[in-house]
Amino acid sequence: MEEETESRVAERTREMVFKDFIQQFSLINNDKDLFPKKCRTCGKKYESLYHYIYDTEAKAQSMEDAGEIMGKSFTMIYRNCSCGNTLVVSVTDEILPSIKDFWKAVRRLADKSNMPVKEIVTSFIDEWERQIRNHFNCVQRRTRF
Repeated sequence: MEEETESRVAERTREMVFKDFIQQFSLINNDKDLFPKKCRTCGKKYESLYHYIYDTEAKAQSMEDAGEIMGKSFTMIYRNCSCGNTLVVSVTDEILPSIKDFWKAVRRLADKSNMPVKEIVTSFIDEWERQIRNHFNCVQRRTRF
């Protein structure tokens, strides 16, 4: 019984962390330095971060902390365009000041749950995509009538 309680607390903690950072990422939805993003292969244009997430497919490694490589806070979000070309959106702390906190929270969740960071990131991306798809579906339903 106690394990179930600890498990549920861990799940609620993860949900709260995800919700908080999904809200943080929404702040850069229309960032003029990131969007519009254009596929160099087919020319398809993504007007916002939501459109980019909604209308592309996540790669196996869909989000990466490249801070150590770049020497500063630097996150890369990899997605595949419908033509198959890999697109990258780079997020720095100049664009999203809480990006360092995001990676600290991900590592903390990974440590507490004994899961790899990649698995936590994949769960975050899955939840983020679900919320964006729900948003787009609601907007489409409202504009049809």
